[in-house]
Amino acid sequence: MLRNKLIYFLELCLLLPFLPLLYFEGKKLRKKIIRLSPVSEYLSLPGDTNEKSILVIGESTVAGVGASEASQSIGAHLYHHTGEKSALLNLGKNGLKASRLRSLLLHGLDKEKKVFDVVVILIGANDCFKFTPPHKFRKAIKEFVDMLETQIGTTKIILPEIPPVHQFPAIPGLLQFFLGWHRKLLAAELKLLAKSNTKINLLELKHDFEPDFYAKDGIHPSDIGYNHMAKKISELFI
Repeated sequence: MLRNKLIYFLELCLLLPFLPLLYFEGKKLRKKIIRLSPVSEYLSLPGDTNEKSILVIGESTVAGVGASEASQSIGAHLYHHTGEKSALLNLGKNGLKASRLRSLLLHGLDKEKKVFDVVVILIGANDCFKFTPPHKFRKAIKEFVDMLETQIGTTKIILPEIPPVHQFPAIPGLLQFFLGWHRKLLAAELKLLAKSNTKINLLELKHDFEPDFYAKDGIHPSDIGYNHMAKKISELFI
C-alpha cells in the first residue's frame, strides 16, 4: 500500500525532531504509571464437545492487565457471553507485538494438535508504541492468519480494532498525537488485509468510554471495560 508507506515516511520525518522530548516524556510516564499485573495469561475453560472451540490471543488486554481477577478478564467474560458452551483457550502476553503471535500460540498449546473454529486476536497497541512499520505489521498478521487457517482449522477470525492508544488518560498530549497518527496507519493495514480474506471480521468499538472503562493505570481496561469489550465481540458469534 504505497499511500500508507508515504504517510509513514512523513510521520517519521515529523517525529525525528521530537524524539528527545518524547524520550523524556516516556521516562516520566514509566515512572508515574501504576504497574498492574496480568491475571489471565493462560486460561483454559471447558465446553461441550459438539460446540465450536474459541481461541482468544493477544497482548495485555488478553493477559488481563487491569482486571481484578481472572474471572473478570476478557476471556472469562467472552466465555460467559457466548453461553459457556464453547471451550475457550485464552493466551495473553503483556508487551506482545504482532510478530510474536505465532510463538505465543505455539508456546501455549499442548503437544497434541488443537483445532480452534473461532479465533479472537487483540493486538496493535504495542505496535503503536514501538512504531512498527505498517507493512511489517500487516505481514505479521497475515502470516499468523495463514497459520490459523492451515494448521489450526480456523474458519472465523475476529479482529477488534487497535485500542485507542491516543486517548488513554495516562498518555501525554504530544505522544497522543503521534500514537493516533500511527494507529491510523496500522488500522488501514488491517482493513486492507480484511478485504483480501473473508474469514477476517473487523470489529469497531466506540471510543467515547466512560471513566470507569479504564483501570487505575489509565491505560488498560477495568473489569467493566473488559465486560464491555467481550459483549461487543460476542455479538459477532451470532
